[in-house]
Amino acid sequence: MGKQRIIASLTSYPPRMATIHLAIRSILAQRMLPDKVVLWLYEGDFPNREKDLPDTLMHLVGHDVVIRWVSENLKPHKKYYWALQEFSKDLVITFDDDLVYPNTYIAELMKAHQTHPKAVVAARTHLMMFNKDGSLKPYDQWIYEAPARYPDMVNQPSMRLFATSGAGTLFPPNVMPQETFNMDAIRATALNADDVWLKVMQVVGHIPVVPATANQVIANIPLAEAQAQNRLAYVPNTQEEALCHVNTEAGGNDVILADTLAYPAVHNALRGEFSALVRDDTFDKFIR
Repeated sequence: MGKQRIIASLTSYPPRMATIHLAIRSILAQRMLPDKVVLWLYEGDFPNREKDLPDTLMHLVGHDVVIRWVSENLKPHKKYYWALQEFSKDLVITFDDDLVYPNTYIAELMKAHQTHPKAVVAARTHLMMFNKDGSLKPYDQWIYEAPARYPDMVNQPSMRLFATSGAGTLFPPNVMPQETFNMDAIRATALNADDVWLKVMQVVGHIPVVPATANQVIANIPLAEAQAQNRLAYVPNTQEEALCHVNTEAGGNDVILADTLAYPAVHNALRGEFSALVRDDTFDKFIR
């Protein structure tokens, strides 16, 4: 049996090409390095393939950084969809193209994975919140980046935690259920919200999420200052078209979650009420 590798996986599209090298460089600057960085690009976005890509990116391409071309535009889902299937015996860590990462992230993810080898381990997580009747509160009423506020949550597995997959999320080999790769369901329900889709699939598979670090708040300071403090930060000039404006700020995630849960194949796979399946009252002790 070969060595289990660490595969860093991300995707992008034309508006981010001028700056994506910053995200990749921060992955390549990790104290614990990945064995391979794979960038998944939709061939329809780049008709001339590598000729359409900037030198700042192409200078990084080589043995450890590779570009994979795909014929289906699954938007943010491209960061995990093919990687989890192709590298099914390896550890896949998903990243976003609009963040610069602290150099401790892969090491922290790996440390938590060693303690919880069957869980999804995430660098940035939100805590889902509930109404008195047990129903799930809207996304914008969850506790964002909860372990940054309540560090005792770090390394504690729970179905109640929601991983933001692009900020650094580790998937053990073959951890996600086969329903995860239902392309028709993704297109019909959650094409612009991979985090929501992945969370529902984690619930289908009864897979808890473990927060790996308390250093997960996106720094609202200049990039150079954030890097000097080893903090998570946005790549400059990447948020004008960010999906979070629609999904989070405009309530889109709530609509997408409802649509996903109502989709027949997903509804049948869940075998229970989503809010009940993710409810974990033991986490209330952390936020009192």
